[in-house]
Amino acid sequence: MNNKITENEFQEIIRKRSNGEIGFPQFLDQLSQRGINEYVIDVATGQATYKGVYLEFKTDSQITLNISDKFNKNKVLEAIANISLPFLEFLKEIAEAGVVAYRVWIPEKKVIYIGVGEEEIEEQLKV
Repeated sequence: MNNKITENEFQEIIRKRSNGEIGFPQFLDQLSQRGINEYVIDVATGQATYKGVYLEFKTDSQITLNISDKFNKNKVLEAIANISLPFLEFLKEIAEAGVVAYRVWIPEKKVIYIGVGEEEIEEQLKV
């Protein structure tokens, strides 16, 4: 494992994922191999914060969404089931369901979706 990922290496991984050159499992593997062990997505903006033991990278905001003030667990679960949607469409769906953020733990392959009232839904990734 290389814990000294550069900004350029990080941006290259993000670019490959955005362009569909690598799938989600490969994306997680490449991040993990370079010392990134978690990331958080702000649903309202699409901004991601990637964290490792010694570093942190943030992406630019991609969108502006209004978050529903009511958490709807069933809508969240439906959006998760349709995870193959394009990223921004997925964000729109979970914003409408009252999700403000989600955190991905890469080594554990786990996601926690956080609702407006601190409600949480945990998902075990199938990668």
